[in-house]
Amino acid sequence: MASFWSILLKGLRYGMAVVMFPVTALSGLLCRPAAAPPPLKLGAYYWDGWYEPMPSWTDRLLGEFADREPLWGWQSAGVANMEMQIGLAADSGLSFFAFDWYYPESGEINPMNNAVDRFLAAGNSDRMEFCLLVANHSGFSIYPDTWADAVERFLPYLTSDRALKVDGKPVIIFFSARELERCLGGEKQVRESLDYLRGECKKAGLPGCYVMGCTFAERTSAGDIDPCFLGWSVSALKNRAMGFDAVTGYNYHRATLPDGSWEYPFRRLTADYEKIWAMQGKYSLVKYMPVLNGGWDCRPWESGDDDPNRSCYSPDRSPAVIYSHVLQAAQWMKDYPDASAGGLALFYAWNEMGEGGYLLPTVGDDGAALQAIGAAMAAVRAASWDRAGRDTER
Repeated sequence: MASFWSILLKGLRYGMAVVMFPVTALSGLLCRPAAAPPPLKLGAYYWDGWYEPMPSWTDRLLGEFADREPLWGWQSAGVANMEMQIGLAADSGLSFFAFDWYYPESGEINPMNNAVDRFLAAGNSDRMEFCLLVANHSGFSIYPDTWADAVERFLPYLTSDRALKVDGKPVIIFFSARELERCLGGEKQVRESLDYLRGECKKAGLPGCYVMGCTFAERTSAGDIDPCFLGWSVSALKNRAMGFDAVTGYNYHRATLPDGSWEYPFRRLTADYEKIWAMQGKYSLVKYMPVLNGGWDCRPWESGDDDPNRSCYSPDRSPAVIYSHVLQAAQWMKDYPDASAGGLALFYAWNEMGEGGYLLPTVGDDGAALQAIGAAMAAVRAASWDRAGRDTER
């Protein structure tokens, strides 16, 4: 029998007028969040590289990896489409999107920044919250002489009534804590800059700003997650010195394997994420927001086996592993309550189809990842899971 997602696909391919349908029709088909807040507040990164055809829409992506195409097609543009995505995410237990946002270092606004504005214009945006993930990497860096301008651009989002908050303070995430340190001139300068941001938020009537920085995992020379406290402790001291309220990550993919192979099972990659959570829970000197593994397989953006930027890939993404992963995130909140950043955790990612990290329903996935998350969040709300990540009521 055809699934709901397959029927939806057939309708959506024939015109965006149909896109409004799922916003109401999905109500009740997936697990709608209960009135009482769960101990885990789950979100996802949102990358808007799909508003129109771009170089990232590679031949390899559209051909060899065509199963990653969203059910409504590759293009995700317009408020109606955003309303549909909000409905899908909220019905599956997701509470917020962290929108990748690019500072106009060159003076030219990146159109990918429009995704957050479409979110705010959506008629159902009250079903979710949002924050910015400031993508402060090459080409979009922020320096001392542009910091005040960047803060001015952040403020309309931080003061929004849909802004994600911790302790009443709007959340903002920086893609690279180390790049922020490099561009601003050092730990002291980062702390001063973040204090300036918090001061401007207070002038705008907010109690401050909850600032997170993305950091990398500490690894051994073989590429495994480092089980030794030393590297994590040194990193923790630096993060505290720079003045972050919390740290997190964008993703924790693996670059290479010691034996020269490239395929890395999804279950093992997911276990790596959970090891990182444990190390941050034990040794971080600021709060931590766990990142969940939504997949990594960047082959559509690689030229082939000789690509110098080649990385390991996990082709066996599993809804069962995703389900258990969500339960493990809830367990982490119980195990490390003092380390938690307000109960927040988020997936990499909602729609990074080129890199293989995605939750939205695709031709190949048919909504399985979202259904797994919805079921897991239902178990979280019912507090019916054990430490091994199993639903005790199944």
